[in-house]
Amino acid sequence: MTRVRNVVTFLLTAVVGGGAWLGCLGCHRAPSAPAAPPAVSALVKTAPLQQRSLTDSLTAFGEVTTGQVVAISFPRAGQVSRLLVVPGQAVKPGTRLATLASDPNAKLAYTQAVSTVDFARGELRRNEELFALQLATQSQVDAARKALQDAEANLAAQRQLGGDIGLATVAAPFDGVVTAVAVAQGDRIQPGAAILQLGHTDVLRVRLGIEPDDFRLVRAGLPVTLSPVDDRTNSVSASIAESQGVVDPKTQLVDAVVEVPAARATFLVPGMHVRADIKVGQHLSWAVPRAAVLTDANGAYIFQVSGGKAHRVNVTSGGESQGMVAISGSIDPHLPVVVLGNYELQEGMQVRQGP
Repeated sequence: MTRVRNVVTFLLTAVVGGGAWLGCLGCHRAPSAPAAPPAVSALVKTAPLQQRSLTDSLTAFGEVTTGQVVAISFPRAGQVSRLLVVPGQAVKPGTRLATLASDPNAKLAYTQAVSTVDFARGELRRNEELFALQLATQSQVDAARKALQDAEANLAAQRQLGGDIGLATVAAPFDGVVTAVAVAQGDRIQPGAAILQLGHTDVLRVRLGIEPDDFRLVRAGLPVTLSPVDDRTNSVSASIAESQGVVDPKTQLVDAVVEVPAARATFLVPGMHVRADIKVGQHLSWAVPRAAVLTDANGAYIFQVSGGKAHRVNVTSGGESQGMVAISGSIDPHLPVVVLGNYELQEGMQVRQGP
Protein backbone atom coordinates (compact mmCIF):
# COMPACT_ATOMS: atom_id res chain seq x y z
CA MET A 1 0.00 0.00 0.00
CA THR A 2 2.81 2.33 0.85
CA ARG A 3 4.43 1.58 -2.49
CA VAL A 4 1.27 2.55 -4.39
CA ARG A 5 1.10 5.83 -2.44
CA ASN A 6 4.65 6.71 -3.43
CA VAL A 7 4.01 6.09 -7.11
CA VAL A 8 0.92 8.32 -7.08
CA THR A 9 2.90 11.08 -5.33
CA PHE A 10 5.63 10.86 -7.95
CA LEU A 11 3.15 11.12 -10.80
CA LEU A 12 1.42 14.12 -9.27
CA THR A 13 4.79 15.87 -8.81
CA ALA A 14 5.73 15.20 -12.44
CA VAL A 15 2.44 16.54 -13.73
CA VAL A 16 2.72 19.73 -11.63
CA GLY A 17 6.35 20.23 -12.59
CA GLY A 18 5.60 19.73 -16.27
CA GLY A 19 2.80 22.27 -16.16
CA ALA A 20 5.07 24.77 -14.50
CA TRP A 21 7.70 24.15 -17.13
CA LEU A 22 5.17 24.59 -19.92
CA GLY A 23 3.94 27.78 -18.25
CA CYS A 24 7.52 29.09 -18.08
CA LEU A 25 7.94 28.43 -21.81
CA GLY A 26 5.02 30.72 -22.41
CA CYS A 27 6.72 33.44 -20.41
CA HIS A 28 9.72 33.79 -22.91
CA ARG A 29 8.40 35.62 -25.98
CA ALA A 30 10.42 36.19 -29.17
CA PRO A 31 12.55 39.41 -28.93
CA SER A 32 11.20 42.45 -30.80
CA ALA A 33 13.18 44.12 -33.73
CA PRO A 34 15.71 46.77 -32.54
CA ALA A 35 14.71 50.43 -32.99
CA ALA A 36 16.25 52.24 -36.05
CA PRO A 37 19.21 54.46 -35.09
CA PRO A 38 18.63 58.22 -35.45
CA ALA A 39 19.64 59.72 -38.84
CA VAL A 40 23.16 61.20 -38.95
CA SER A 41 23.15 64.97 -39.31
CA ALA A 42 25.77 67.70 -39.43
CA LEU A 43 25.77 71.19 -37.98
CA VAL A 44 26.46 73.69 -40.76
CA LYS A 45 26.28 77.38 -41.52
CA THR A 46 24.79 78.55 -44.79
CA ALA A 47 24.67 81.77 -46.76
CA PRO A 48 22.58 82.86 -49.73
CA LEU A 49 24.10 82.75 -53.18
CA GLN A 50 25.12 86.20 -54.40
CA GLN A 51 25.87 87.89 -57.67
CA ARG A 52 28.83 90.26 -57.50
CA SER A 53 30.97 92.32 -59.79
CA LEU A 54 34.36 90.64 -59.39
CA THR A 55 37.74 91.88 -60.54
CA ASP A 56 39.64 89.77 -63.05
CA SER A 57 43.26 89.78 -61.95
CA LEU A 58 46.47 88.45 -63.41
CA THR A 59 49.40 87.47 -61.21
CA ALA A 60 52.95 88.09 -62.38
CA PHE A 61 56.39 88.20 -60.80
CA GLY A 62 59.29 90.51 -61.45
CA GLU A 63 62.33 92.34 -60.15
CA VAL A 64 62.82 95.89 -58.89
CA THR A 65 65.42 97.91 -60.77
CA THR A 66 66.57 101.50 -60.63
CA GLY A 67 64.97 104.20 -62.71
CA GLN A 68 66.58 105.77 -65.77
CA VAL A 69 70.26 104.80 -66.05
CA VAL A 70 72.73 107.58 -66.95
CA ALA A 71 76.28 107.09 -68.22
CA ILE A 72 78.87 109.16 -66.31
CA SER A 73 81.96 110.27 -68.25
CA PHE A 74 84.81 112.77 -68.35
CA PRO A 75 84.80 115.30 -71.22
CA ARG A 76 88.53 114.80 -71.82
CA ALA A 77 91.08 112.06 -72.15
CA GLY A 78 93.12 110.98 -69.19
CA GLN A 79 93.98 108.23 -66.77
CA VAL A 80 91.65 107.03 -64.04
CA SER A 81 93.70 107.67 -60.93
CA ARG A 82 91.04 106.68 -58.37
CA LEU A 83 87.66 104.91 -58.39
CA LEU A 84 85.69 106.01 -55.34
CA VAL A 85 82.55 103.84 -55.69
CA VAL A 86 81.64 100.21 -56.31
CA PRO A 87 78.65 98.62 -58.08
CA GLY A 88 75.51 98.70 -55.94
CA GLN A 89 76.62 101.68 -53.87
CA ALA A 90 73.97 104.33 -53.17
CA VAL A 91 75.11 107.91 -53.72
CA LYS A 92 73.78 111.39 -53.04
CA PRO A 93 74.18 114.49 -55.23
CA GLY A 94 77.78 115.70 -54.96
CA THR A 95 79.23 112.31 -53.96
CA ARG A 96 82.65 111.94 -55.62
CA LEU A 97 82.70 109.05 -58.06
CA ALA A 98 86.16 109.02 -59.66
CA THR A 99 89.33 111.09 -60.12
CA LEU A 100 91.00 111.59 -63.51
CA ALA A 101 94.60 112.60 -64.15
CA SER A 102 94.97 114.64 -67.32
CA ASP A 103 96.49 112.92 -70.32
CA PRO A 104 100.16 113.89 -70.91
CA ASN A 105 99.38 114.68 -74.54
CA ALA A 106 96.64 117.07 -73.40
CA LYS A 107 99.07 118.77 -71.05
CA LEU A 108 101.59 119.11 -73.89
CA ALA A 109 98.99 120.52 -76.25
CA TYR A 110 97.90 123.06 -73.63
CA THR A 111 101.48 124.13 -73.00
CA GLN A 112 102.07 124.55 -76.72
CA ALA A 113 98.85 126.55 -77.02
CA VAL A 114 99.98 128.92 -74.27
CA SER A 115 103.33 129.36 -76.00
CA THR A 116 101.65 130.01 -79.34
CA VAL A 117 99.45 132.71 -77.80
CA ASP A 118 102.46 134.43 -76.25
CA PHE A 119 104.34 134.32 -79.55
CA ALA A 120 101.35 135.59 -81.55
CA ARG A 121 100.78 138.43 -79.10
CA GLY A 122 104.45 139.48 -79.43
CA GLU A 123 104.29 139.28 -83.23
CA LEU A 124 101.23 141.51 -83.29
CA ARG A 125 102.93 144.05 -81.04
CA ARG A 126 106.07 144.16 -83.25
CA ASN A 127 104.04 144.53 -86.43
CA GLU A 128 102.06 147.36 -84.92
CA GLU A 129 105.31 149.15 -83.97
CA LEU A 130 106.75 148.63 -87.47
CA PHE A 131 103.51 149.85 -89.00
CA ALA A 132 103.80 153.02 -86.92
CA LEU A 133 107.30 153.55 -88.37
CA GLN A 134 105.92 152.76 -91.81
CA LEU A 135 108.11 149.65 -91.97
CA ALA A 136 105.22 147.20 -92.14
CA THR A 137 102.01 147.11 -94.13
CA GLN A 138 98.43 146.99 -92.82
CA SER A 139 98.04 143.47 -94.18
CA GLN A 140 100.99 142.29 -92.08
CA VAL A 141 99.35 143.78 -88.98
CA ASP A 142 96.01 142.13 -89.84
CA ALA A 143 97.72 138.77 -90.38
CA ALA A 144 99.46 139.02 -87.01
CA ARG A 145 96.14 139.93 -85.34
CA LYS A 146 94.45 136.93 -87.02
CA ALA A 147 97.24 134.62 -85.85
CA LEU A 148 96.75 135.81 -82.28
CA GLN A 149 92.99 135.22 -82.46
CA ASP A 150 93.53 131.67 -83.75
CA ALA A 151 96.07 130.97 -81.01
CA GLU A 152 93.70 132.23 -78.31
CA ALA A 153 90.86 130.08 -79.69
CA ASN A 154 93.11 127.01 -79.64
CA LEU A 155 94.13 127.78 -76.06
CA ALA A 156 90.49 128.03 -75.01
CA ALA A 157 89.77 124.67 -76.60
CA GLN A 158 92.72 123.05 -74.83
CA ARG A 159 91.54 124.55 -71.56
CA GLN A 160 88.10 123.01 -72.09
CA LEU A 161 89.78 119.67 -72.70
CA GLY A 162 91.38 119.99 -69.29
CA GLY A 163 94.93 120.46 -70.35
CA ASP A 164 95.37 123.07 -67.64
CA ILE A 165 94.08 120.76 -64.89
CA GLY A 166 96.26 118.12 -63.31
CA LEU A 167 93.47 116.20 -61.55
CA ALA A 168 89.70 116.32 -62.11
CA THR A 169 86.90 114.73 -60.08
CA VAL A 170 83.45 113.77 -61.32
CA ALA A 171 80.54 113.84 -58.82
CA ALA A 172 77.06 112.30 -58.75
CA PRO A 173 74.47 114.68 -60.21
CA PHE A 174 71.44 113.05 -58.45
CA ASP A 175 70.35 110.44 -55.92
CA GLY A 176 71.13 107.08 -57.39
CA VAL A 177 72.76 103.69 -57.29
CA VAL A 178 75.91 102.68 -59.15
CA THR A 179 74.65 99.95 -61.48
CA ALA A 180 77.92 99.24 -63.32
CA VAL A 181 81.55 100.33 -63.44
CA ALA A 182 83.12 100.18 -66.91
CA VAL A 183 86.77 100.95 -66.10
CA ALA A 184 89.43 99.92 -63.64
CA GLN A 185 91.76 102.15 -61.69
CA GLY A 186 94.72 103.07 -63.90
CA ASP A 187 92.87 102.73 -67.21
CA ARG A 188 93.38 105.39 -69.86
CA ILE A 189 90.13 106.68 -71.34
CA GLN A 190 89.12 108.74 -74.33
CA PRO A 191 87.04 111.94 -74.11
CA GLY A 192 83.37 111.14 -73.43
CA ALA A 193 83.97 107.46 -72.67
CA ALA A 194 81.60 106.14 -69.97
CA ILE A 195 83.36 105.22 -66.75
CA LEU A 196 80.28 104.05 -64.83
CA GLN A 197 76.49 103.94 -64.94
CA LEU A 198 74.27 105.59 -62.37
CA GLY A 199 70.59 104.69 -61.97
CA HIS A 200 67.97 107.04 -60.56
CA THR A 201 66.42 105.97 -57.25
CA ASP A 202 63.75 108.66 -57.03
CA VAL A 203 61.56 106.57 -59.36
CA LEU A 204 62.00 102.79 -59.35
CA ARG A 205 61.17 100.50 -62.24
CA VAL A 206 59.70 97.02 -61.80
CA ARG A 207 60.10 94.66 -64.75
CA LEU A 208 57.36 91.99 -64.74
CA GLY A 209 57.27 88.76 -66.74
CA ILE A 210 53.91 88.05 -68.41
CA GLU A 211 53.04 84.67 -69.91
CA PRO A 212 52.75 84.95 -73.72
CA ASP A 213 49.15 83.67 -73.55
CA ASP A 214 48.21 86.58 -71.25
CA PHE A 215 50.25 89.48 -72.59
CA ARG A 216 47.37 90.78 -74.75
CA LEU A 217 45.39 91.39 -71.56
CA VAL A 218 48.07 93.75 -70.22
CA ARG A 219 48.26 97.31 -71.46
CA ALA A 220 49.58 100.64 -70.24
CA GLY A 221 47.48 102.26 -67.55
CA LEU A 222 46.10 99.10 -65.90
CA PRO A 223 46.17 99.27 -62.07
CA VAL A 224 48.58 96.91 -60.34
CA THR A 225 49.40 96.10 -56.73
CA LEU A 226 53.03 95.28 -55.91
CA SER A 227 54.27 93.43 -52.82
CA PRO A 228 57.44 91.53 -51.86
CA VAL A 229 57.22 87.84 -52.68
CA ASP A 230 57.86 86.81 -49.07
CA ASP A 231 55.87 89.60 -47.39
CA ARG A 232 52.29 90.32 -48.47
CA THR A 233 51.75 92.79 -45.61
CA ASN A 234 53.57 95.56 -47.51
CA SER A 235 52.08 96.66 -50.81
CA VAL A 236 51.89 99.68 -53.07
CA SER A 237 49.45 100.60 -55.84
CA ALA A 238 50.78 101.70 -59.21
CA SER A 239 49.99 101.25 -62.89
CA ILE A 240 51.52 99.62 -65.94
CA ALA A 241 53.83 102.13 -67.66
CA GLU A 242 54.53 100.06 -70.75
CA SER A 243 53.87 96.58 -72.09
CA GLN A 244 56.27 95.14 -74.61
CA GLY A 245 55.21 92.81 -77.41
CA VAL A 246 58.35 90.68 -77.73
CA VAL A 247 59.15 87.44 -75.91
CA ASP A 248 62.40 87.66 -73.97
CA PRO A 249 64.65 84.85 -75.30
CA LYS A 250 66.07 84.21 -71.84
CA THR A 251 62.87 84.08 -69.77
CA GLN A 252 60.40 83.19 -72.55
CA LEU A 253 58.10 85.84 -71.05
CA VAL A 254 56.83 89.21 -72.27
CA ASP A 255 58.05 92.15 -70.20
CA ALA A 256 55.78 94.78 -68.69
CA VAL A 257 57.19 97.77 -66.79
CA VAL A 258 55.78 99.49 -63.71
CA GLU A 259 57.20 102.79 -62.43
CA VAL A 260 56.86 103.57 -58.71
CA PRO A 261 57.99 106.75 -56.90
CA ALA A 262 60.46 105.59 -54.25
CA ALA A 263 58.90 107.87 -51.63
CA ARG A 264 55.65 105.84 -51.84
CA ALA A 265 57.32 102.43 -51.52
CA THR A 266 60.23 102.64 -49.11
CA PHE A 267 60.17 98.85 -48.69
CA LEU A 268 61.15 98.32 -52.33
CA VAL A 269 64.89 97.95 -52.98
CA PRO A 270 66.61 97.46 -56.35
CA GLY A 271 67.22 93.75 -56.88
CA MET A 272 64.15 92.68 -54.83
CA HIS A 273 61.72 90.15 -56.31
CA VAL A 274 58.06 91.17 -56.15
CA ARG A 275 54.59 89.80 -56.85
CA ALA A 276 52.19 91.85 -58.96
CA ASP A 277 48.41 91.55 -59.06
CA ILE A 278 47.25 93.23 -62.27
CA LYS A 279 43.57 94.17 -62.61
CA VAL A 280 42.70 93.32 -66.19
CA GLY A 281 38.89 93.71 -66.02
CA GLN A 282 35.62 93.09 -64.16
CA HIS A 283 32.66 90.75 -64.64
CA LEU A 284 29.32 89.90 -62.97
CA SER A 285 29.24 86.37 -61.56
CA TRP A 286 27.76 84.12 -58.89
CA ALA A 287 30.10 84.35 -55.91
CA VAL A 288 30.54 82.44 -52.66
CA PRO A 289 33.00 82.78 -49.76
CA ARG A 290 36.31 81.03 -50.36
CA ALA A 291 35.56 78.44 -47.62
CA ALA A 292 32.44 77.27 -49.46
CA VAL A 293 34.41 75.81 -52.39
CA LEU A 294 35.95 72.35 -51.90
CA THR A 295 38.00 70.26 -54.30
CA ASP A 296 38.64 66.57 -54.80
CA ALA A 297 39.69 64.26 -57.62
CA ASN A 298 36.60 65.26 -59.60
CA GLY A 299 37.24 68.99 -59.32
CA ALA A 300 35.68 71.88 -57.44
CA TYR A 301 32.25 71.60 -55.79
CA ILE A 302 29.92 73.21 -53.26
CA PHE A 303 27.04 71.98 -51.10
CA GLN A 304 23.56 73.49 -51.33
CA VAL A 305 20.78 72.72 -48.85
CA SER A 306 17.33 71.62 -50.00
CA GLY A 307 14.68 70.07 -47.72
CA GLY A 308 17.12 69.88 -44.82
CA LYS A 309 19.62 67.82 -46.82
CA ALA A 310 22.96 68.65 -48.39
CA HIS A 311 23.40 68.20 -52.12
CA ARG A 312 26.73 68.33 -53.91
CA VAL A 313 26.99 70.64 -56.93
CA ASN A 314 30.04 70.46 -59.17
CA VAL A 315 31.25 73.94 -60.16
CA THR A 316 33.99 75.70 -62.04
CA SER A 317 35.81 78.21 -59.86
CA GLY A 318 37.11 81.45 -61.30
CA GLY A 319 38.92 84.48 -59.96
CA GLU A 320 38.97 85.51 -56.33
CA SER A 321 38.35 89.04 -55.09
CA GLN A 322 37.99 90.25 -51.50
CA GLY A 323 37.50 86.70 -50.18
CA MET A 324 34.77 85.84 -52.71
CA VAL A 325 35.26 83.23 -55.44
CA ALA A 326 33.43 83.33 -58.77
CA ILE A 327 31.70 80.01 -59.59
CA SER A 328 29.65 78.62 -62.46
CA GLY A 329 27.81 75.34 -63.04
CA SER A 330 24.44 73.71 -62.34
CA ILE A 331 23.74 76.05 -59.45
CA ASP A 332 20.27 76.73 -58.03
CA PRO A 333 20.34 80.45 -57.19
CA HIS A 334 17.40 80.02 -54.78
CA LEU A 335 19.13 77.51 -52.47
CA PRO A 336 21.58 78.49 -49.71
CA VAL A 337 25.21 77.42 -49.86
CA VAL A 338 27.06 75.72 -47.01
CA VAL A 339 29.96 77.94 -45.95
CA LEU A 340 31.01 76.20 -42.70
CA GLY A 341 30.92 72.52 -41.81
CA ASN A 342 31.01 71.41 -45.44
CA TYR A 343 34.08 69.18 -44.94
CA GLU A 344 31.91 66.65 -43.05
CA LEU A 345 29.11 66.52 -45.58
CA GLN A 346 28.16 63.77 -48.00
CA GLU A 347 25.47 63.70 -50.66
CA GLY A 348 22.01 63.61 -49.08
CA MET A 349 23.20 64.04 -45.49
CA GLN A 350 20.79 65.67 -43.03
CA VAL A 351 21.97 69.09 -41.86
CA ARG A 352 21.18 71.34 -38.94
CA GLN A 353 21.41 75.10 -39.31
CA GLY A 354 23.87 76.72 -36.92
CA PRO A 355 24.02 80.31 -35.81
